[in-house]
Amino acid sequence: MKKLKLIAALVAAAPLLSHADVTIYGSIRAGLNTYKSAETNQRINGVDDYNSRIGFKGNEDLGNGLKAIWQVETGFAVDGTNGEPGTTSSGAFANRASFVGLEGNFGTVRLGNLVDVTSDTESTDIWYDSRKSGFTFPLYEYENKLETFTDTTFKNSIRYDSPNLYGFTGTLHYGADESAQAGRPKGTRLGARLGYSNNAGFFGAYAYQAIQNQGANNDKTSAINRIEAGYDANNLYLAATYNWSKYYPGVGAIHHDGVNFTKFEGQIWALTAAYTIGAFQPKVTYSQASDPKIDGGHYKLDRQQFAVGVDYLLSKRSRAGLEYGQINYGEGFKKDLGWKSDKSNSVGVYLKYDL
Repeated sequence: MKKLKLIAALVAAAPLLSHADVTIYGSIRAGLNTYKSAETNQRINGVDDYNSRIGFKGNEDLGNGLKAIWQVETGFAVDGTNGEPGTTSSGAFANRASFVGLEGNFGTVRLGNLVDVTSDTESTDIWYDSRKSGFTFPLYEYENKLETFTDTTFKNSIRYDSPNLYGFTGTLHYGADESAQAGRPKGTRLGARLGYSNNAGFFGAYAYQAIQNQGANNDKTSAINRIEAGYDANNLYLAATYNWSKYYPGVGAIHHDGVNFTKFEGQIWALTAAYTIGAFQPKVTYSQASDPKIDGGHYKLDRQQFAVGVDYLLSKRSRAGLEYGQINYGEGFKKDLGWKSDKSNSVGVYLKYDL
């Protein structure tokens, strides 16, 4: 059935792919990874995919500065699995940013499965991560048991991106949840972003992202705010991020002491530096999550993470890399959640080829 759906999707896309201005792009990534989980204190070793993807995109000039644009992008696992132990699925067609839209002097409007504004505000994330370990850098990318609604895509969405005006750009994003609970949509998503960059290499941005109708009574709004700033010029890359969030998980969310919780508030910050020396780029990131506030009380669920690595450019399209990362967990993870250790670590050596 999955094969039939894929064939049908390819047939439907054939008129687009036959257009003269079609570009095939992508990135194939694989490596050796060893990961030790603090939750189980067990180590997983193996060959793993590092978020490979392939896409097709194109445009048509409609005249008067207006273009029709489209893109279909699919993530897959080059190691033959979806990255989770014991599974064989390689991902659904068009599971990454895929859309149709218009581009002109007014900016860009797109409809489809679209990258959210927090994903556009990840200047401290310059890493390639193993699917199997789920060990991502920095901590705002780390999908833990309390927050899972950021740095992804909005399905069923429409997004507007403004033209560049004296270095400033703006984004508005709306994602409709097409299910309903208690007579209202459950999980309608909203996003807004203001960014700035200049020719000297300085940049900055503020992003706001929210999910409406959250919580046990579907009457709360979960939200993330993120600020970033940095410098990218003269072979030097510096970036800083500050992220604060408020999350209403809804029915069934388990508090760390075994009861339901209704509200989570947390803060995360990160610093990243990299410097290019010939074909080498050493890099380092440090990030920290403060003790969260859960239902009005503070708990020892803080985290500190650091990552070091080096990339080597084999060619314009090919790159090799070595990365090491470690997370140190607050005492609440062992004491209250029952984790076996207070540290997780990951070591990976990978190859990456861009189409």
